[in-house]
This record gives sequence, C-alpha cells and structure tokens, in this order.
Amino acid sequence: MKPRYRGLNGYLRETFGRKVYKVGLVGGFTCPNRDGSLGTGGCTFCNPSGSLPLNYRPGMSLREQLETGTAYIRRRHRADAFLAYFQDCTTTYGPPETLEALYREALGFPGVVGLCLCTRPDSFNPPVLDMLQAISRESFLWVELGVQSGSDATLARMNRGHDTAAVIGAFRELHGRGIRTGAHIILGYPGETGAEALSTADLVNRTGTAGVKIQNLHVIRDTPLEKSLARGEFEPLSQNRYTELAVDFLERLNPETVILRLTGEAPAHLTAAPHWSINKMAVLNGIRAELVRRNTFQGRLYPSRRSGPPAGD
Repeated sequence: MKPRYRGLNGYLRETFGRKVYKVGLVGGFTCPNRDGSLGTGGCTFCNPSGSLPLNYRPGMSLREQLETGTAYIRRRHRADAFLAYFQDCTTTYGPPETLEALYREALGFPGVVGLCLCTRPDSFNPPVLDMLQAISRESFLWVELGVQSGSDATLARMNRGHDTAAVIGAFRELHGRGIRTGAHIILGYPGETGAEALSTADLVNRTGTAGVKIQNLHVIRDTPLEKSLARGEFEPLSQNRYTELAVDFLERLNPETVILRLTGEAPAHLTAAPHWSINKMAVLNGIRAELVRRNTFQGRLYPSRRSGPPAGD
C-alpha cells in the first residue's frame, strides 16, 4: 500500500540512495527576539532548553556532539550517513564568517552528507545569503524557517516579531538563490481558529517550500505560555482534535511537499501540557489511523492534486 503522505525517510533515500539521519547539534546561537536587537522576551512558547538534542551535555564541543550523536545513530539505526542539524535558537544569526566556520566544521565530519539549519524568516542579510548559496552549491543544504502560522494575528500573540510578509520575502530570497527550504508550523495555538490554522497550509503552498514540519502546540515550562495556562486562559487541544486538524492540514498540502515531522514534543520534565504530546509514537499512530479511517491522503484537497497518494516513503 502506498503511504498517505510524503515522508522524510523516503525523500532522503531518493536523494542519497541510502538511509540518512539528522544529528541534532547546538552551535551556541542566540536569537534577535531575545538579545535585544528585536526583543528580549522571546516567543511566548519558547524555552531554548526544550529543543536541546537528546545526547547534548553543556560544554560539549561541536566535534564531541558529532561523535556522540553519530555513534548513537549508528547503534540504533545502523546508518552511516548523517545530516548535521543545527537547531538551537536562530542558526543563521551571527557574523557570516563565524557561521560559515561552524557549518563547514560540521560538513567536514566523517559521514556527514549535508547540513540543516533551523532559523527565523527575519534573520538573513546579503552576506549570510551569499555564504549559504555557496554552501548549497557544494553540499546538500536545507534551511528550515520558523513560520509557525499563516495568521498575522496569531504571530502577534506569539510575540514572533515578524509577519507573514516577512515569511514570504524570506522564502523568495532563499529560493531565488536555489536554496532548499522547509517551514515549521504549530497547530493549536490559543485563540487560533481551525480556519486560521488551515490557512497556514495555503501559505506554505504559496511559498513553494520543499518541506514542512507540523507540530502540536506543547506548553513548555518557564515560558509566557505556561503562565497563561496556569491562569486558566486556554486549554490545549486534545489528542483527538490535534489528530483531526493535522489530517485536515495534510489534505490541503501540496503532495510534493516533504513532511519533516507530524508531532512535536519536549522532554517530560519540561512539558507542562498536554501530556499526551510526550508519547510521540502514539500521536503518529493516531494520525496514520485517521488517514486510513477517512481513506484520505496528503494533497487530496490541493487544487492541482494527483489522482492518488504521494510517491513512496
């Protein structure tokens, strides 16, 4: 049976001809929404500790992180090809020469076949774009932008510090230089309607991005969102409602777009709510079961959809 969405594993096999896994890395980045250049409070949902790689320990050098991360993947998945994934804060924010040295050190590590960068749509300048373009011509590069929502009202409540126009502009700049991109989005942010959430699929489609990371809102401790939760100002989505919304989103998404993930979780000790988000496999299995129950697939409602599910995973 064909898969009902275009998964990352299948895409990487198509691209590299073998199993490839991301190695999460900490580069010591900061964020313009925290260091004062844009703001100091950060996004309402963000605690940087919530996205640290599993095997990371404070003080580890980049090489130590790569050694530890690749060894873990070799043992668990029997893979020997890796994407170096910088995921802390805003990984294109800094002097271009400093960024390039870090990126190239990771690319030079044995077994690393490409680079992934998690960043904001408003954190590029021409020298950084020039540097990224040069790297993309030499190696596999995937730049993942924190879009979060297609609603400007939701972005304002998130304290993102940018709007959807900045998102569209960033994708245009990157695609104009031939750089592969992805979009991170959150479903279930307080106050956002189902229609607004699904409008984000339309925004993602319009950008022409190659991949999308879909995740449920999970409230992390020591964030403004946790304080709002404690005051009783909202209730997180139930797992069933998230499952329905994720499938609705997939149905509207371009069938060629690679699904980088379908759920998000933080470590249990940092998760304030919902606790169902900690069980990643249960969430994934629920989404897959709902796709089967509806007999639906990614792109079913996309305007120029094909006659069936996307190509193999």
